[in-house]
Amino acid sequence: MLKYTEENYIDPEVPVNPFRVESLSQVSPEHTHDFYEFFVIEEGRCRHVVNGVSQSLRAGCLVFIRPEDVHKYEREGEEDCRFYNVPCRHSLIGEALAYLGETEMAGQLLQSHLPRVAMLSTTEVGEFVALFERIKLLSAIDKPKARIVLKGGLVELLTRYFFNLDPVKQTEIPLWLEHALGKMQLKDNLHRGLPALYELSGRSVGHVNRAFRQYLQQTPTEYLNQLKLKAARNLLLTTELRVVEIALECGFENVSHFYHQFKKWYRQAPLDLRKSSNLKRASSAGSKEG
Repeated sequence: MLKYTEENYIDPEVPVNPFRVESLSQVSPEHTHDFYEFFVIEEGRCRHVVNGVSQSLRAGCLVFIRPEDVHKYEREGEEDCRFYNVPCRHSLIGEALAYLGETEMAGQLLQSHLPRVAMLSTTEVGEFVALFERIKLLSAIDKPKARIVLKGGLVELLTRYFFNLDPVKQTEIPLWLEHALGKMQLKDNLHRGLPALYELSGRSVGHVNRAFRQYLQQTPTEYLNQLKLKAARNLLLTTELRVVEIALECGFENVSHFYHQFKKWYRQAPLDLRKSSNLKRASSAGSKEG
C-alpha cells in the first residue's frame, strides 16, 4: 500500500499543497499518509472507502482526512466526479487545534474511526476552492502573507464545519428538502425568501430549520443569502447592470446589507469583482491577439 509523506509532498514554508483532481481515473490506489488532508467534491459522486468503511459522497461533501487514515476512491455506478484536494502538514493542523483550545472537540475529530464529513453549499465549495487558490498564488510571490492567510482560513474552516458536528449525521439530503432547494432557484421564490422555502418544504418551520442544520450546516437565512449572492455575482460578471439594480434583482431590499454580505463571502466589493474580471478578459484577449 502507498504511503505519502509530507517531507516529499508539502513545502515546509507554505505547508499545504492544493490541487484539483478532474476525474476518478486520476486518483491514487488505496493509500495513507503522515499528513492531514481536506478534500471537497465539486461535481458528481463517488464512493470513498476509508478505514474499511464505504461512504457515498456527492457534490458539496467536505472530508477531513487524518494521518494514518487508509482510503481510496471508487466510481459509484457510471458517475465520475471532480474534487479539490488540500494536503496539510501535521504541524499546521496541530497549531490550529491548539489555537482553538477545544480539546474535547479536537479529540472527537481526531479519534473517531471515520473521518468527519461536512455538507457545503455550492457557494461554500467555491469559497473553499478560492481560499486555497489564493494561497497557491501568494505562495509564489509572498510566502509570509500566504502563511497568514492560510492560518486564518484554516481556523475558520475547522470552526465552521468540523467543530460541533455530530459524527452520526447523514449526508444524504431527503427528497423533500432537495425538491425545495431546487425550486428556490427560481426568481419568484428567491424574492419571496423564507415564506416560499417553508411553503415548498411542506414541513413545519422548526422541522425545516433543524434539517438545514443537520444536512447543510447552516440556517435557511444563510442559505438564501448565499443563493442571492451567487445570482448577484453572475449578473455582475455577465451584465452591465448597476450594483443597486443587481441587488434589487436578486432580492436584496437593503443595498448596504448587500454590499456587506457580498464582501464577506467573496472577499471583494461588487465593483472590484467586476473590474478584476474585465481586466482578466482584456488581458486574455490581448494575449490571443499577440
